[in-house]
Amino acid sequence: SLGKVIVTGLGFVTRMAEYMVAADVLVSKAGPGTISEAAAVSLPVMLTSFLPGQEEGNVDYVIDGGFGAYCADTDPIGIGEEVCMWLHDPAKLEMLSNAAKAKGVPNAARDIAQQIGD
Repeated sequence: SLGKVIVTGLGFVTRMAEYMVAADVLVSKAGPGTISEAAAVSLPVMLTSFLPGQEEGNVDYVIDGGFGAYCADTDPIGIGEEVCMWLHDPAKLEMLSNAAKAKGVPNAARDIAQQIGD
């Protein structure tokens, strides 16, 4: 047995950045903003759903980028098992986190706004 892992499910929150910085893993649908925010704070991502066409490529981006995986939301046991493996393997979690950091662009919005203003 891998042991117990504390999971906290949240509804809509207004302080997402604070939660992401405090989290070890993000479990989410494949929204581009969410993925970008997670990468910006070096947060590994377990994707559980995507909008066909619109978000499909985001799944590949995360997997190919090495900072997460996909397991359908119809398989909650599979999601739990994979995330538990990450959480109980510090080397794996660090590898995922480093890969997220490599893909992240923490100040992207500010940089774009500055370029537009120049």
